[in-house]
Amino acid sequence: MRKILIPAAVVVLVGAVVAMLLLDRNSDAPQYQTARAARQDLRVAVHTNGIIEPVDRSEVYAPVDGVVARIPVREGARIARGQMLVELESAETRTALAEARTALLEARGQAQRVETGPPQEEITVVEASIAEAALALERTQKDLAVEEGLLEKGAVTRASVEAVARERDRLKLQIEGLERQRRDLAERYSAQEKEWERAKVRELARQVEFLERQIGMEAVRAPREGVLFALEVKPGAHVAKGQLLARINQPGRVRLRAYVDEPDLGRIAEGQPARIEWDGLAGRHWNGTVEKPAEQVVELGNRTVGYVLCSIEGEPKELIPNLNVKVEITTEQKPGALTVPRSAVFSLDGKRAVLVMEGPKAVMRTVVPGLVTAEEIEILKGVREGELVAINPLDVNSGRPAS
Repeated sequence: MRKILIPAAVVVLVGAVVAMLLLDRNSDAPQYQTARAARQDLRVAVHTNGIIEPVDRSEVYAPVDGVVARIPVREGARIARGQMLVELESAETRTALAEARTALLEARGQAQRVETGPPQEEITVVEASIAEAALALERTQKDLAVEEGLLEKGAVTRASVEAVARERDRLKLQIEGLERQRRDLAERYSAQEKEWERAKVRELARQVEFLERQIGMEAVRAPREGVLFALEVKPGAHVAKGQLLARINQPGRVRLRAYVDEPDLGRIAEGQPARIEWDGLAGRHWNGTVEKPAEQVVELGNRTVGYVLCSIEGEPKELIPNLNVKVEITTEQKPGALTVPRSAVFSLDGKRAVLVMEGPKAVMRTVVPGLVTAEEIEILKGVREGELVAINPLDVNSGRPAS
């Protein structure tokens, strides 16, 4: 028997043909991109923006109506407690003070007259009149006794006696009237009238003291040390009592007011970590903590947001008030979570599922998802670590995965 030799080139050619036939037979099977289920630290965050604001901001208000006469400090200056910030002039208060002082002087004079009673000269005149009338009465009474004696002897007429008697009665009435007048002088002002005058003096004195304090407050001083963050008035401006004049804050003692959109507010809780970035110092960040979740929602441009207040670690002097910053608040995190790409999970008949590669086949499994980020999704049940899952399976097979 002759041996038949088959060249190696023929063997290779036959193998290639077989491979092509096999590939052609399986050309209808979907071709998937895959990713491996792996464990990693998963973190879910809310990304938004916010503004830096002072923690211990002090606002200074005008204590009186007036005109800004002088501003001896500039914005941004470091100031001491008690240092004058704004000098006001209040013409109305000064006029009121002058009028109150005049009224007080008049009231004190009147009160003194009421307390001491009528002038002594007036009392002396009345007492002298009483003494003069008493002397005249004494003489008249003596004359009457003489006249009555002569009447008994028939030396005078009864009419003469009666005339002297009438003079005696007139003098008695005059003395009674003068004594009433003296009593009236002594009791001209009652205790109630005296107390009323005292009360009037006390009230006017309080008014004068109050207005003097108002004048003293024309020099508006810093209630605390810090930096003069903002001046709200200029020299010559008219200000009303209670109007804002200036703001003072402590450098570095700032906090974050984050603008969180309404749909994300339910995920925010006290104590969550926050990361702050500012475009002005690219590459740097500051850490903070949520101190106070939003209490209400407000309109902010075309957004509906809640104000979330966050503390900032340290005292970063780079973060000055009114800076606009980027914010990332971590709402959930889990170390060592089993994850697959978010694009690997799809919904089918009301269930969440993935396609797991078992050899050449893609097998659908339902899964129980956990945390979800923009790129990854945690799988609590349905996939084992290290298994391959198909990415974007619906795109490959026109809406339904293969099994």
